[in-house]
Amino acid sequence: MRAAIGPITLTAVAAALSWQIAHSLLGHPQPFFAPIAAAVSLSTSRVQRFRRILQLVGGVLLGIAVGELLSGTIGISTVALGVIVFVTLAIAVAGGGGFFAGGMMFANQAAASAILVVTLHRHGTGAERAVDALVGGGIGMVLGVGLFPAHPLKLLHEAEAGLLAQLAITVEQAVEMLSRSIDPGAEWALARGAEVHARLSELASARATASANVRIAPRRWHLRGIVEAEIVRLNRFDALAEAVLGTARAAVRPLAGSEPVPVMLRDELASIGAAMRRLARTKQPWPQITLDDVRARADRIVARATSQPVDRAAVAGSLLHTSALDLIAIAGDDRLAREPSETRASVLI
Repeated sequence: MRAAIGPITLTAVAAALSWQIAHSLLGHPQPFFAPIAAAVSLSTSRVQRFRRILQLVGGVLLGIAVGELLSGTIGISTVALGVIVFVTLAIAVAGGGGFFAGGMMFANQAAASAILVVTLHRHGTGAERAVDALVGGGIGMVLGVGLFPAHPLKLLHEAEAGLLAQLAITVEQAVEMLSRSIDPGAEWALARGAEVHARLSELASARATASANVRIAPRRWHLRGIVEAEIVRLNRFDALAEAVLGTARAAVRPLAGSEPVPVMLRDELASIGAAMRRLARTKQPWPQITLDDVRARADRIVARATSQPVDRAAVAGSLLHTSALDLIAIAGDDRLAREPSETRASVLI
């Protein structure tokens, strides 16, 4: 609630203003879609408001155009409704690129508008709904993008903290299982991978929103250089996330017959997890004492790794082993997946 109270308040104000303008200034007797358009456009999130507004208004206008054109041509009936919805969604999918791509907002609004035109089938329904959509979308654009745009750095840092926290959880669980000599099975790796990639998706949305904000919102233009530099820095999280997931998987699921993971490696995993946890919990800009601690932990790991010969065969073998298990699962051969590792290796060869 604390995180959403700002967007909720802005959405409520936008809905009320949209109703007032459409009802009192434009004279629409029941301008229900104006506040709906504003509420759906802004919703409870600061992310990608500009894109949602374009998707909503564009979808409404497309649905009205198709509904009005085809209902006048093929009439109004059960079959006609199905045909109109089919054509509307087909056009939305075929033409939904750029800002209109991603998610279902554009296609859903197009279909809903076409259905409304056909089912209400009274004069002026389509035009009035189109005006209401423009009013609601316009109010959302003025308030959500122009006057009160999301702060791009806050969006980026919140998404970054969420991803760091998730990576820390993954490492902490791996260390715990190593300490107790527990093999978590493939399900653990799949679950942690799904959680980490969900956080990566949130970070990607935050990057897209921040980039759009500093280009579109006049109040954020002065942050353009800072935001662009932050986005370049955050792009490295894709590689970090894959490295952490790969390391955790290789550590907790060693090759059959291989030596246990050295205590030093377990301690280093714990150290890097603690570093990510500290960054996740510390508000940005990070104080120098936090940065020094994280850098010291990372430097110790790098120094030890570069001072010793790397057994590339063991590393490659462990990663190849997990890759082969993934391939077996994807191929759907449960018999192979249940076989001991020696049998699986002979079958794969």
